[in-house]
Parts: sequence; C-alpha cells; structure tokens
Amino acid sequence: MRADPQIPSGLKASIEATAAPRVLLVRHSDRPALAPGDSGFELALTDIGKARARALGPSLAGSERWAVSSPLRRCVETVECAGMSAEPSSLLGAPGPYVVDGDRGGEVFGAHGTEGVVRGQIAGDTWGCMRPLGDGALLLLDWLWGLLDERGGEGLAVSHDAIVMPTLAWAVRASFDDSWLAPLDGAVLVPGAVVWRGRRCEVPR
Repeated sequence: MRADPQIPSGLKASIEATAAPRVLLVRHSDRPALAPGDSGFELALTDIGKARARALGPSLAGSERWAVSSPLRRCVETVECAGMSAEPSSLLGAPGPYVVDGDRGGEVFGAHGTEGVVRGQIAGDTWGCMRPLGDGALLLLDWLWGLLDERGGEGLAVSHDAIVMPTLAWAVRASFDDSWLAPLDGAVLVPGAVVWRGRRCEVPR
C-alpha cells in the first residue's frame, strides 16, 4: 500500500495556525531504509518522499522564500522538491548542533544506532561528545530565529530526526516515548516561540 503524499497532519496544523514571518523546521522527506553500516550520506528520496515534499511547496507561497538544509542529499532534495534552493549548513546536519567530537560521535551512533542516541539524549546522556540537550537546541533555534529576523518571509529548514527530535523534546516538551518523528514532520518557528501540532509554545531561555 502506497503512502499518501501529503504533509503530516501535525505540521499542517502548525502551518495553518501561523503566518509569515516564520520558518519550518522539519525532518527530510521519505527515504529508503538504511542498509547496515550505511551512513546514508548520498541516499536520495523515494518517489513518495519527492511527492510529499512537492506537496509542502504551496504551503510556503510567500514572495520572500528561503531555505537552509543539512548538506546530505535527502535534505537538499526535500528543499528542491518543495520548489526552493537549499543553502547547506552544518548546524542542520554533519554534524549538527549537538555533536562536538565527530570521531567519538560516530562511535556512539555506531554502537547505539540513531534511535538509541536520540532517546539517550532526551534522557540526558551526552557520552562525553555532545552538548547537553538545552545547549544544542538553543544553538539551533537561536540561529534560525536570527535568520528569520534578518530575512523575514517564509523559511524552510530541513534536517534529520536525530536533530529535530531532541530539539523539539527540549523546546516544546514533545514526548516521543512511544513514537518517532515521521518524514517531513516538524514544527514552525515564529518570533519568540515554536508552534508544535498547532499549539504555540514559549521556549525556555
């Protein structure tokens, strides 16, 4: 059974609850499953992933549109399918706002897998190679708010589950205990707040 090429309902609710200036912080769209030992750096989107990203484009129809993304191919493709050009940033991936020791970080991800690392981060683990949850989340959010203040309009920031999930877990107290962030899901940043599932959340500072 094919997935429905629509944007996730939670993100849709947040888009409908906001207006520009704003920036969407989302996980990249659907990709194939990673093979064991595959870093996924050059992994492209699936056909349904491309269709879902194209469905996002009309939601960002303002005249002043801009996009930033992880340098990884699936993130860049998400932006391009949404009808924009991607400006790569290492804060959105490779390595992102959390990992401060890339070699040790690679070992931790290799030993625990992405899910183990993300759930460990949310529980407070740093393994001696990552920023604490709040420090990494604020580094990313403050950078995005700075871009929003500078550029205004409609922004799109495409990253990875391993970055978006811990950021939302800290910023809006999102509970991922029995769930995982779906492809293309995320939140909307407006000046001074994050909108998650259509609900405005003031971010602790």
